[in-house]
Amino acid sequence: MFKLYDLNLREIPFPDGVMPLDIFVGSISKTRETETIPGRNGVMNYGFNYDSRPVRITLLAEGNDRIDYRLIRNAVFEVFDLHDVFYIEETDVPSRVLKVTIDESYQPDRLTRDDASFDINLRTLDSVFWESKYTTLELHDSGYSATAEKYGLVDNIDDEKVNYRFTESNFTVYNAGNVTVEPESMMLNIIASAVQSDNNFTIRNKTTGEEVVLKRASAGHAFRIHGMVISLGGITNIFRDTNRSFISLMPGDNQFEILNGTFKEINFEFKFLYK
Repeated sequence: MFKLYDLNLREIPFPDGVMPLDIFVGSISKTRETETIPGRNGVMNYGFNYDSRPVRITLLAEGNDRIDYRLIRNAVFEVFDLHDVFYIEETDVPSRVLKVTIDESYQPDRLTRDDASFDINLRTLDSVFWESKYTTLELHDSGYSATAEKYGLVDNIDDEKVNYRFTESNFTVYNAGNVTVEPESMMLNIIASAVQSDNNFTIRNKTTGEEVVLKRASAGHAFRIHGMVISLGGITNIFRDTNRSFISLMPGDNQFEILNGTFKEINFEFKFLYK
């Protein structure tokens, strides 16, 4: 079984007479960069990018008569056309979703005069990874409960590591997913409030060796890193006033330290990603 959600994670209802049957999710395909060099044995490997992953769903449409069947068929066409890009969830793992779209034409397979099945091919869009339906700040603010469907029992959450708001200069950010969170293409928001610094206020991930350095003074302003956009107070896009680097979060523990200034609170908001 599966459920559909719009991009605001509001459930999309199926038309009356339509029952979701099953979902089949494939592995992630890769695009690999290689080169053959004359006079040298083998193929040079320059790495790969994740491409997409196939998803297939099956539906059952049950009408009361031939006319009703055709109306239900058209309602299925309409719901998938209205929601061009949407999220899909396996109901057995309700805490994760894939972002998908349908580009291929599909046609119902008539079972009886009044009933038909749909076999529909989807593909992932923007991200090939399962992502948690919740953010780390939702997890922090509401508190983790192993019985809560929202947070699931299989997301590798450690109930002793669900703190994502910090007031000390040394702390640990726990990434429960098995994918590195990278701000270039994934949600990663870091906000340090009431920053007092003469220069070089630094947020350093000691685990990865990455750091963001603010190369200007701050007199109690909020220092924000929203993906690739960095701002200070009301000044947006101050990338050139930094060391022009970003921070990622590896799976597991990420040890952080804050240098060359004080702050009231720093918080990390992201979603857990799974292959």
